[in-house]
Amino acid sequence: MTGSQNLPAARPASGVARPGVAIGEEIINHLREELGVVRLGYRPTDPKVHRLDLLAEICDRATFQAVIKWLSSGKRRARTTRQGYADDVRLWAGFAAALGRQPFQLGTFTYEDVTSWNLLMEARGARPRSVARRLSSLSSLHEHARRHGWNDLVNPVDSEDHRPSIDRHDTSSATPVLEVAELDAVVRKSETAFEALVVLLLYILAGRVSEMCAADLDQRIMRGGRVHLDLTRKGSKERILPLSASVADLLELHVADRTTGPLLVDEEGQRIDRFEVDRILTRLGKRARVLGGRDLTPHVLRASRITHMIDANESLAEIQAFADHADPATTIGYFTRRKATERNGLLVDKAEAMFTGVAARWTTSHRPEEAPHA
Repeated sequence: MTGSQNLPAARPASGVARPGVAIGEEIINHLREELGVVRLGYRPTDPKVHRLDLLAEICDRATFQAVIKWLSSGKRRARTTRQGYADDVRLWAGFAAALGRQPFQLGTFTYEDVTSWNLLMEARGARPRSVARRLSSLSSLHEHARRHGWNDLVNPVDSEDHRPSIDRHDTSSATPVLEVAELDAVVRKSETAFEALVVLLLYILAGRVSEMCAADLDQRIMRGGRVHLDLTRKGSKERILPLSASVADLLELHVADRTTGPLLVDEEGQRIDRFEVDRILTRLGKRARVLGGRDLTPHVLRASRITHMIDANESLAEIQAFADHADPATTIGYFTRRKATERNGLLVDKAEAMFTGVAARWTTSHRPEEAPHA
């Protein structure tokens, strides 16, 4: 449900529809840069468009103004957070368009509409966490608008009826983890230095793809003779993290003689986005034949790094700090799932000891003798 095929592919008009209250050009340009660009599709040839221009195109004027106020509020200062919420608005505008309601307007959705959307996501097999995040965005936008002039606006999201329950210890739908040998196989299947850089950067720093794509060259700094990245992590948290020697070398190759602009760029020199990272990792996963047919995603690398730290008996407090989990329960969830997998494996192996060799009765080399005819 996060793919761009579910988002409206509207192209912006030549002039951005400005809200009724004039916004200074400097602020507009800042927001345009903050929200960044998004590719209208998955193919490398598909055009990239500024998110701000897309929002102006798909929202009516009053709603556009409300969305900009919401994205500019204190709780949404991080660039990656703003970009994620802007994409959520695009998704909801796409759903509104599917209902024949264009442009997107606050108040267009009813309780019944959100219920229908929930059922649609259920039919498509969407993950509860993704559903919960989209609903949270829609609800937050409505509540913010209601506090800032939209007095009669009704929030269509009912937290009791619509929000799915999240099982933190769910092992069936949780993000899969690469074992060390599988991770090594993925890196060895890299055909370019940039492919290897993408894997190592996300894995070693337990990074989120959004924060890596948003990083600029001036965030690469030298401290104590070692290369660091000054990252803005989720929740607007500023972190200066050291790079390993391999990542620093690969990054040096990628940056070459560039001195300004995005840290990670595509072959055209444009900032790489999460969809391009997804494509790279999907290719590598297929080459390495890992995950049993499931796509290798950026979050698989982050989850793998966190899990490997657990395997190395790092303290949960250290892991929480490194992964920048705001809630310690999130870190504990990784620990619980990993230990549950190990514990269940041991219990199954103990039961297996009772039946060792039973399958050999039906193998080609150990066929049972035919019973004599009566």
